[in-house]
Amino acid sequence: MEINHLNIVNRVSNRQTTWYLINIKARREQTTMHYVRVLRELHEQDPLIDFPYGGKSGSLKSVIFSNILDENDNPNWIQIRLLSYTIIDSEAFYNIRSQEDITMDNWDKDIVANKKETDLYFIPSVHTLAVRCNSEISLKNIVFYLSEALNRVEPDTFDVDVVIERDVLDRILNAYAVTHLYANISYSNPGHTHGFEAAFDRKLREMGASRIEITATGSKEHPLNSENDGMLQSIVNLSEQNGYIQATIQPTENAKLEKIDSSEHPRKLVIPQIINDVTSTIYNTIRTLFGN
Repeated sequence: MEINHLNIVNRVSNRQTTWYLINIKARREQTTMHYVRVLRELHEQDPLIDFPYGGKSGSLKSVIFSNILDENDNPNWIQIRLLSYTIIDSEAFYNIRSQEDITMDNWDKDIVANKKETDLYFIPSVHTLAVRCNSEISLKNIVFYLSEALNRVEPDTFDVDVVIERDVLDRILNAYAVTHLYANISYSNPGHTHGFEAAFDRKLREMGASRIEITATGSKEHPLNSENDGMLQSIVNLSEQNGYIQATIQPTENAKLEKIDSSEHPRKLVIPQIINDVTSTIYNTIRTLFGN
């Protein structure tokens, strides 16, 4: 029997794409089922979120749940189409020629302006979301929307943090001296840390705080201790997926002091090929990176 190889060979597109990664973490009930459930509730409620940047608002256009399920019947991925737009005030129009204020009678309030949209790909089994680096909606507004919307569905439950580029964290850890450190972090998921870092992480969890801020100050003459498996290393490593960090470092013995702000260094995931489709490629790539 002749076999049609075209039907069994993966479709490959040699089109490189670059993605930011966002860690969405529940403070309680850290299960795939919980993440799926809250995304269904978010889809149903579709809260309107006012962005802090650009004077726009955001809501959902669509949410698609994968038909491919895991062993517990949870979808492998969830595709979220997020909208950004300007809500029109019908009493705030102005005629620049006649220099008159205008009120638009019978204005349809469902009509908005300056619409932009972007697709977000969430992998609930590893609670990680990917968005293209060239998204029409800024990364700051996406993170703000997710944090506000998810915590509106389940108050005081979710942390939403951009995954930080590992190289910039290693620059802090490998610096000749660290003279100042500020971190805003939360604890990680169980089993993701080891040694003193795991003990420190556990104490953060047991303390019951949703977030913790840490400030440590030293000097060139008396820098912060950056020993292996110590406090500084634990804080820096936890910040990779669970917060952000600022540091002042002296890279080498005779170098000038340099400031590092992790918010300026989000991790960029480069995917060289799309195999079959975007959703399956994102799923397989992120599962390989963050799956147990």
